[in-house]
Amino acid sequence: MKSNSEYIWYKLLKTRGVGPKTIHNIYNNCKNKNEENSELSENIVSEFLKKNRKLLNNWEDIDDEICFSEYEKVIKKDIKILTLGSKNYPKIIIDNLGDVAAPILFCGGKIDLFNNESIAIVGSRNVCDNGIKSTSNIAKQLSNSGYNIVSGYAKGVDTISHLSALENDGTTTFVLSYGLFEFKKKKDFEDVKWAGNILALSEFLPESQWSPSNAMIRNKTIIGLSNAVIVIQSGPEKDEKGNMSGTFNSGKIALKYNVPLFVLTPSLADNAEGNQNLINLGGIEINPNNALEKIKDNLSKFTSKEKKENQSIFNFD
Repeated sequence: MKSNSEYIWYKLLKTRGVGPKTIHNIYNNCKNKNEENSELSENIVSEFLKKNRKLLNNWEDIDDEICFSEYEKVIKKDIKILTLGSKNYPKIIIDNLGDVAAPILFCGGKIDLFNNESIAIVGSRNVCDNGIKSTSNIAKQLSNSGYNIVSGYAKGVDTISHLSALENDGTTTFVLSYGLFEFKKKKDFEDVKWAGNILALSEFLPESQWSPSNAMIRNKTIIGLSNAVIVIQSGPEKDEKGNMSGTFNSGKIALKYNVPLFVLTPSLADNAEGNQNLINLGGIEINPNNALEKIKDNLSKFTSKEKKENQSIFNFD
């Protein structure tokens, strides 16, 4: 078995107890020690994990022959593994989320979409008729203006957003709440051409199954990959049973990480109590008639402000 840096990242993700924060710390420690070569190795990881005997044991307990065989299976499926150390790893997710960004992404499809300006559209699985129309309309406008549409490939608003982009010769990114081995073309997409127009990605191991916790984790990655977020239809933060709304949570994440948040006028969607709450928290209210104009205007202001704040203090021109 011939190990390589990419395999080390894969093995880290397989190690029990090693989460994104630890992986970020390992990588940053590696970069600080050797700026010219920040590739991970067995020795670098083992040295770092010595601080935590349990994690080190979990790392050392992995059968490398089996693990490497699993890694090779991923590669043979033409799944690309992008890590914090990869040149194609999307810079936007680090800019948006910092050290809580998924350190490893498994990708298939059009990797170049990471370079496009992207807008996330999120909302209820049980979207109302007005919500369907608004989603389709807004996604069409954005696609026709060259934006890549990002969503979670779930039923409801996600599916309508992806479909509207593809039906209007646009592009779309599926951010999955399960592994890429489980990804397939759903019936809703049978009549649309998506070869060359989609990017599917997951931060979970390829064999991972859907779970509620994965879905909530995935929501943060949707926000991280986007220049702005649109909420179509959201219920309250928690329902009467205390269950968290994934859509509302996505809106709060956008606000927390200063990603521009746009929210459909509450009266244009049924059961959209969360829409008004998100607007009260700082979301920008939009409707299908002014969505594109407001989004472009606010993104322009945000970009200009960001450039000014990040301008070098040594630039005296």
